[in-house]
Amino acid sequence: MIELSLNEVETLSTKAARGAGFSWGLAEDIGRAARRIAIEDDNWGVAMLSLAENAQSFDPPDPARAARWRKGEPDRLAERPLCPIRTAALLLDDPLPASALPLTIINVGLPIWLDAMLRRSAMRVARPVGPAAHADVVVEHRADIDQSATGRRGAIDERTLAALNSFAARTYVPESERSRVRGAGGGRVDDE
Repeated sequence: MIELSLNEVETLSTKAARGAGFSWGLAEDIGRAARRIAIEDDNWGVAMLSLAENAQSFDPPDPARAARWRKGEPDRLAERPLCPIRTAALLLDDPLPASALPLTIINVGLPIWLDAMLRRSAMRVARPVGPAAHADVVVEHRADIDQSATGRRGAIDERTLAALNSFAARTYVPESERSRVRGAGGGRVDDE
């Protein structure tokens, strides 16, 4: 196992999420959520890799579904699992009225991510959701907001780290002679 600082967990997760196709803004949210998962769970790397590998298989919450949530109407099953990241972003950017909570959301993909994203808000997932591939979750109002824990490191095995680094590498600009001529990289002598 390799030990990463929480900053390294967040940075690697942000780059891997961007490499998996999330926008930079959502990728940064994922990085912060990965940090929260790493604080409590040694399997943060597996959770991150699962999110990166499955990112394109989730459906975003559609406007009609979100409107039903706002009205407190029961959720309906969709064909594919709901994206936990985009669902959390929707709930955080446009919080539900108190009358709509608790809200049962059906078939959320990788619900550990919805839980981690909501953890520092006025909402939370009612029951711990572990590493399930998808599950129905209940979002409820939270009176107290969790404070960030510090002083821990994120353990990750070498294979998972290599797989996450391959997703992160998708964000790198390919090197070329032209870019080097224009000053990219250290050049032939890097003494600055």
